[in-house]
Amino acid sequence: MKVLIISSYIFGYLEHLKPALLKLDIEAEFLYHGKAPLNFEYKNKIHHVTSFFKKAIGLNTKMSFRHNAIHNFVEETTYDQVLVIHPQYIPHKTHLFLKSHTNRYITFLFDSMSKMPRQKPVLKHFDEVFSYEKADCERYGFQFLTNFIPQSEYSRRSITTPKLNFFNISTYDERFETLESIALELTKHQLNYEFFVYSSKNKISKTVQFITKKLDCDFVHKKILKANGLVDIQRVDQKGLSFRVFESLGFRKKLITTNADVANYDFYNPSNILIVNPNKIKLTEEFLKSSYQDISPNILSQYKPENWLIKILNLNPSN
Repeated sequence: MKVLIISSYIFGYLEHLKPALLKLDIEAEFLYHGKAPLNFEYKNKIHHVTSFFKKAIGLNTKMSFRHNAIHNFVEETTYDQVLVIHPQYIPHKTHLFLKSHTNRYITFLFDSMSKMPRQKPVLKHFDEVFSYEKADCERYGFQFLTNFIPQSEYSRRSITTPKLNFFNISTYDERFETLESIALELTKHQLNYEFFVYSSKNKISKTVQFITKKLDCDFVHKKILKANGLVDIQRVDQKGLSFRVFESLGFRKKLITTNADVANYDFYNPSNILIVNPNKIKLTEEFLKSSYQDISPNILSQYKPENWLIKILNLNPSN
């Protein structure tokens, strides 16, 4: 089987699908927005300004570049399946072109419809739409599929003496105040932590470390390896489980989360996962001091990359 996957880089999470694709004997090609050959750059300031005015009259320079780059990459190639993630980042004509070069054209939505409404106009092009947002699946008829455990060399290592109690990396947004509250609560319990917050502008905080450059998945996983637990703060416009939840499963780490829906999943164990109210953070001594309890391998296997691919590509698991 030959598959094309087009996506934003998403901190390298999709790279963890490659070993599973090989195991399933699937030939896969990846195109990432922001990486060659889709790495669009303005030639100069004049190009930037003229592109801005073109966009105002409906001519999107970046979208046109992506269409041409994808067209040149695919040319006359046909694929058994094409998977597009973040479908709003390519124009209608590109979707039509790609659909004409595959037997099955599918998308997985990494954003809820409320967070990213501009996804909606292009969804008509797909044979099947997958989403980890239960409400969107019910409302729009999407197929429900969670994120996967991002397997890596780090998640298979055994750590006996973590140097951190809790770790988090996130973007500066409405969640920041909750993150600061958790940091203060951990300090009150005399627990150390390392919280990175990405912001395009330099900011200063007494509780977290601001960064102006996005960190890749491998760097994050090295940090996770050194921690006893992770912190996950749900976006207001998102109910689906983030990758942080699945990293906690793969790395055997405890999790503090504001996402109450996690209690409805088969891997939920209150000894491992503490659900907190974002408006009134309270960390219990019992949870903070207790050991991680292993999850059944039969449950964990459902969320591994191989099974994620089997579901989204509609494969026969016996093959």
